[in-house]
Formats: sequence, structure tokens, C-alpha cells
Amino acid sequence: MKGIFVFLAATFLLSSVCQADWRWGDKQQSPSSKSPMVEQRISSDSYCFDSGFVFSGFASGYWPEDSSQSNALGGGASLAYFFGHNLGVEFSYAAHGSGVAEQVGTGNLVYRFPLGGECCASLAPYVFGGPGLVSSGNSEFLWDIGAGLDFRSEAWGCIGFFGDFSYNFVNGPLPDFTMFRAGMRFPF
Repeated sequence: MKGIFVFLAATFLLSSVCQADWRWGDKQQSPSSKSPMVEQRISSDSYCFDSGFVFSGFASGYWPEDSSQSNALGGGASLAYFFGHNLGVEFSYAAHGSGVAEQVGTGNLVYRFPLGGECCASLAPYVFGGPGLVSSGNSEFLWDIGAGLDFRSEAWGCIGFFGDFSYNFVNGPLPDFTMFRAGMRFPF
């Protein structure tokens, strides 16, 4: 749970810095002085965050709240559709461990914040949440909530990297757990 808060704080800090207007060295001008000509540049959001489908492959980690169960590494895939720059839906499947593996399937509503601007046009922090299932011998219903950061490169045809954390509230005898995903995104 502590990892989620650290990740959210880092994401907030990064997005604040990218949108900040740092003018520490500016001097106040008197109203009678002429203002100098300033070049105005307008930069738009990256087209990498337009509407469409996005396939993701990722490595993931599974950390249960119950100390009697062990942490596990695994991986999975997801398919998302975005209706515009911000709102989308994502369906994800991940398997962790060996033997009787913890399998997690979710259907999330995703809201991303493409930063735009000259420094951060290819970054988009996002939040997500929704229902799902976890299976480790028996299946249980869950709700998850999380946040992440998506990086895309126009030079690579909008292929990018992402990383996110989610906390999963399980409705049943299986313990709640935290999941981390990191991988690549392929829009099409």
C-alpha cells in the first residue's frame, strides 16, 4: 500500500513540474516601461494519445496482504480502447507464480492526462479502476484502483513504455493484494 502512495506522489510531482511556469529570476517591470516582444509558441498534445486500440504486454508483481502467502512474479497482456485523449476502457489478464498460479483478470475504466507542452508531450499519467476476478484454486470477485505513467515516442510510431500500481480489494477468503505492471504499449 505504501508503494501506491509513493508512486502517486512521484506522478503528481512530475506532472506539476512539467506544467510549472518557473520565473524565479524575473524582475518586476514598472507600468511605464515597454514590454519586450515575446515569441509565442503553441505546442499541441502528441497524436500518440489519440483515440484507438492499444495492446500491452507486461511483467508484473503480486504482493498479497496476508503474510502466509508469498509474493510472486508473472506477466500478462491487456487490450484497451480509448474514446479520445483521456477516457478509455481496458481489459487485462495476468498470471503469477508457479503451480497453482494467482490469475488476475480486470476490466477497468481508464482516465489519462496527456501533459502536452514542449517538455512532456509524450507523457501521460493515468488513473484506473474497476471490477475483476482473482483465481488461486477458487475464483473471487475483486475491485481494483490504481495509477500509472505512460510514455510514448512519436519517433517509434507511438510505441511506448508504461508502469503502474494497483491495489485490489478481494471479496472473499483470498487476501487483498497490490499489483505492479511494467511493459510496452502498441497502439493500432
